[in-house]
Amino acid sequence: MAVKVHTTKRGDPHELRNIFLQYASTEVDGEHYMTPEDFVQRYLGLYNDPNSNPKIVQLLAGVADQTKDGKCQGDFRADYYPSPHPF
Repeated sequence: MAVKVHTTKRGDPHELRNIFLQYASTEVDGEHYMTPEDFVQRYLGLYNDPNSNPKIVQLLAGVADQTKDGKCQGDFRADYYPSPHPF
């Protein structure tokens, strides 16, 4: 019995950047960033209720905040993300 292996196509860096820019609301020195709210509430669509605990949003966003500075940034090198959904 042959085993079928599925592979994932690498995301196009230009498409990844366009997706990221749709949700990034902050720009500092020409660099675009997603705030924790951008990432969790707008991109992931989680905790959109007005009564949501903002600390939960911060905690979840910390997973994507690689530098732990409160800003989610994108890295759009073709070898960085194996799928078309980088975040």
